[in-house]
Amino acid sequence: MLPEYVPILKTKKGEIDALSKLDTIKANRILPVFELPAFSRSIREAKRFQHQVSPTAAYLNELAEMISSVRRKKRCFVDIRAWAPNTTIENGEHIINYTYNRLAHLEVKVDPIINYDFWDDPEYRQAFLSLTLSNDSMLCIRLESDALEDMDDPAYFLDRLEDIIYSVGVAVEKCSVLIDFRDVTRSSVVDIQESVEKVLEVLARLSISYVVMAGCSLSPNVANSVAEINSSGIVLRKEMIAWKAIKGAKPGLRLVFGDYGIRNPNVEEDIIAPHANGKIRYTISNKYFVIRGHSIQYFDKGKQCHRLAKELVESPHYMEENFSWGDEYIKKCSNFEVGPGNSTTWISVDTNHHITSVVNEVVEFLLHVSSISTFSESST
Repeated sequence: MLPEYVPILKTKKGEIDALSKLDTIKANRILPVFELPAFSRSIREAKRFQHQVSPTAAYLNELAEMISSVRRKKRCFVDIRAWAPNTTIENGEHIINYTYNRLAHLEVKVDPIINYDFWDDPEYRQAFLSLTLSNDSMLCIRLESDALEDMDDPAYFLDRLEDIIYSVGVAVEKCSVLIDFRDVTRSSVVDIQESVEKVLEVLARLSISYVVMAGCSLSPNVANSVAEINSSGIVLRKEMIAWKAIKGAKPGLRLVFGDYGIRNPNVEEDIIAPHANGKIRYTISNKYFVIRGHSIQYFDKGKQCHRLAKELVESPHYMEENFSWGDEYIKKCSNFEVGPGNSTTWISVDTNHHITSVVNEVVEFLLHVSSISTFSESST
């Protein structure tokens, strides 16, 4: 079955809380990619890991439990992109094998996602070769910058891609490809579109099940999206506009939309930002409406979010409180019915609204394209 939307999300409290509050119908229409945050020094030094015999395994257990809390008996992809490809837990078992087995025990239907750029690492490769896959498993191969450069030699690229697929032992028809542009803030819609079409042309030689294209148009720094403090601005969602252009021109393409939600993939994980600005990143059709506050160290500090929420509610972009849990929270925050929350709270709120909005946007666009296609066929 073709997924309707593939959000790439960090396995963190903000994103997990957003998914836990998601409408059941919307939750069933997405196929998330969970990225496992690296076991950084700051996390490793937390009290809960200080006396663990196997702290890496304990950390992976925490992440698996988080995923299970929102995807038990549902499908998802899990990726270790943030880790070194040869990372093992304390007993020498590769983190891929350990995490996938742990998730299977927790009744998560996890599918393998292989980074094309990591495949040459022998330990990474062996970890996937030793996985026990179910008959309904779907393999996903993630293509990033190096892979896209390899496209200049299609024969070499296809040989390498087929090596991955056949080594793992999955039929080509049960394989998907993720074209991951990551940060596209400096890319044009035309550049994205041309790159996707180039990949699709090469992949047409294989019977791939479907292709996902993903990127993020939001900058890691809100100042790059909205220049002035205590103001608002519009950011084009280039990845969505490019997807619509390609899909609209060729409705039959098995091309799925993906993105990074409301958090840029290049955000530094463990950098403490004492002067981070209050902000709301609100997804609308083809765009983000970004409301920027000021440093949380000044004036009303975190309480500024009440004012930011009120500004959003009074704007023409607000979609009413019954649209999503995130929208309900925004409305209550604007009325001082809930607290202002913190940065994690607003990642949850913004992500919950974003996923709900994107699912609606994708479904409506596909229905529109289908109706046009049907009309054109009936007119000939």
